[in-house]
Amino acid sequence: MVRTVQLFEDPNVSMDQLSEFYKVEGSPHTYLMFVTTIDGVAVPLEPGQRGGSEIALRHLKDNPIAAGGLTDNRALQYGWASADAVLGGAGILRDNPNATWYPRDKDLQGLLRKRSGKPVRAVVTGRGEVDLKHPVFNPENEEWQPILFTTRKGEERLKDQAKQLGAQGHRALELTKTYLIGDTNIDLGRAIGILRKDYKANLLDIQGGPILAGKVVKAMLVDEIRLTVSPQVMGDLNSEGKRRPGFVAGIHFGLEDSPIAELEAIGVSGSHVFLRYLMNYRN
Repeated sequence: MVRTVQLFEDPNVSMDQLSEFYKVEGSPHTYLMFVTTIDGVAVPLEPGQRGGSEIALRHLKDNPIAAGGLTDNRALQYGWASADAVLGGAGILRDNPNATWYPRDKDLQGLLRKRSGKPVRAVVTGRGEVDLKHPVFNPENEEWQPILFTTRKGEERLKDQAKQLGAQGHRALELTKTYLIGDTNIDLGRAIGILRKDYKANLLDIQGGPILAGKVVKAMLVDEIRLTVSPQVMGDLNSEGKRRPGFVAGIHFGLEDSPIAELEAIGVSGSHVFLRYLMNYRN
């Protein structure tokens, strides 16, 4: 049964409305947040397009149909501000040189600062292919605790990079706690277990791309999907004929064991629809 239905009349939705709409019952709780087109595309796969912003239509600032993109951005930032930890994939850092999952809106920054403990920003990288100079690993005022989850191969590459940067005077990995949790593949269940036990991350926001999303869903690690449906149709092929993914990729379920989801809440902002689904794993 749907717990709540909300109309967000002002795209710059208030924190009170966000808090009510995204209220979580029970702990620990892990959620996955994505925006897709009407036809289910989550990543444009076009040069210079990062994905979420263009899918949400935030670039169409003067188009009234696209106004709900602001609401989507507020919801995204609210997730960063309210979660104890954000877990993201290395691909997001490569695509976005400024991705720290730190809210830009002042009221949501205030919400984050009111937290009793320091929030965590964790990155998974199996091959160690991240730039240690990236701001997510170098918070200016130590606003968050940066963490890296990697493999043995990834650890070697990270140490080599840190050594090179150290020779240049950059204190790479000084603030970042690194965990080696796999020989060739990262054990995501163990990563989440570390965040919950060692960092008291009862509310966890996963901000990876479709591959990471697929892995955590397949491993039954996600309690909730927060999905924004944006009012555009993009088509399943990019300009080079490559298949555009939905918000989960690289996994398979059968008809008998595919997860189903219970609709928890519906929100509407103009032509954008905001959905909260609680996951039900059948296997």
